[in-house]
Amino acid sequence: MRQLCKMLLLLSFVGAASCKEDYAGGEPENLTFRLTDSIESEKPVILISDETYKAQFLAEHANEISTNGVPAGWTVSVSKDSGYVAVTAPSASSGADQTFSLQLTAKGEGGQTATAQIDFYHATFDDPTGALVLNEGNMTSENGSLLYITPEGYMINNAYKRVNGTELGNVPQDMYRYDGKLYIISQNGNGNATGAEFENDGMLIVADARSLKKSRNFLKEEFSQLDWPTHIAVIDEQHIYIRDNRGVWRLNMEDLSLTFIEGTESAPKAPFAVVGGKVYTYYNGSFNMTGLLEITPGNDRATDISVPFYSLYGITGIAPADNDCLWIMSSKFGGEISMNLYDPSAGNDGKLKRNYISELPSEGSSGRSFTAQGNTIYYASGTAIYRLVFNPDVKTGSKDPQDEMLVDLSYLDDNAAILYNGLGVNPTTGYVYANTLKGVGPFYTTNQIWVFNFSDNVNAPLFKFENYTRFPAGFFFNY
Repeated sequence: MRQLCKMLLLLSFVGAASCKEDYAGGEPENLTFRLTDSIESEKPVILISDETYKAQFLAEHANEISTNGVPAGWTVSVSKDSGYVAVTAPSASSGADQTFSLQLTAKGEGGQTATAQIDFYHATFDDPTGALVLNEGNMTSENGSLLYITPEGYMINNAYKRVNGTELGNVPQDMYRYDGKLYIISQNGNGNATGAEFENDGMLIVADARSLKKSRNFLKEEFSQLDWPTHIAVIDEQHIYIRDNRGVWRLNMEDLSLTFIEGTESAPKAPFAVVGGKVYTYYNGSFNMTGLLEITPGNDRATDISVPFYSLYGITGIAPADNDCLWIMSSKFGGEISMNLYDPSAGNDGKLKRNYISELPSEGSSGRSFTAQGNTIYYASGTAIYRLVFNPDVKTGSKDPQDEMLVDLSYLDDNAAILYNGLGVNPTTGYVYANTLKGVGPFYTTNQIWVFNFSDNVNAPLFKFENYTRFPAGFFFNY
């Protein structure tokens, strides 16, 4: 715990000279009271739900040690003889205060007092202004893991393991939030790419979005039909969609049946988009044919929506847009790259609104080529981050790029050589998140997580965290 979270300590001693003169038993023994935990930073002690932290102290010639200001939900007990104070964070379901400044007062003979303060922070994982970072891990030697960045910029490493005592599956690729739960899919489950068995929670994990407490998990053997699953979307418990090397499957959690969705054989390794209660993926076929695949609950066959895309050469990614529309990033023969806004309710008769952009976005192994907040699009090309404020009124036929380059991360850090698996933007705060690595092979453990508030500063991150990731699969937010 001492390696994961630090304390802000204020320690003072108050003498009572006038009391000494009236003390009948002679001069009182000098009171000594101090916390003995090391101080490395000014961050509070971060506790997850129901977690207990013991702060060690030295107390000599103290008659009593008392606390004050303990809010509802928190539990504090002092063991003077053993030399520690134990603090337990509230449960995940409580509405207790998130922060707590513990005041300790030691009283000695002759009215002597000494005080200390420790700040605590109760972390839950569903704050819409926080961010989860999913780590794949090294596919031959590591399980996956989950990081959490609090709204204040505190990092909680190995959050899932810290809560559950077990680890995610090997190579987690995607995560989806539905009805207060997180659904985490991993490529190899309780194995690895070479077939070796790993000790972890398997291929699919369902966890509480607030506490990260695991409620269900499924081993690779339970989903033997799946071949390297990569992405997941949830409509309800009977309609959970999983993409693998063959296409898209529907999982029914009531009987754990898997049904293949006909017509999805060409679904790429890329995130789904859920719009208007339907699930969308896409395809890039031969002879420049490309289009959307629409999956409607109750129909285990995908609908091909292709006509509006006759002018697109290849789709590089999709994402939900406002008003039940879709963002479609595409390239065109001749090198033209565009962001397109499409209304699925228009079907094959729909028209695209289009803005051109400057560079071909980097997709990464997870297929995340861009991220959007409202009508603002962010994408990366190499280690450079670009922003497009989409203008639906751009004249038809205008091919002038509408985007701007914000920052090149390699200029800010010599170790930021590769931007790995795209960007993320928090839909609540607008903060933009990026992962960079020094390199692959032995260099992946040198890495950076960047958090930018581009409305304030494009040249310096709001937060930066070094050497926490292990091939990050992406950023995820609660909203």
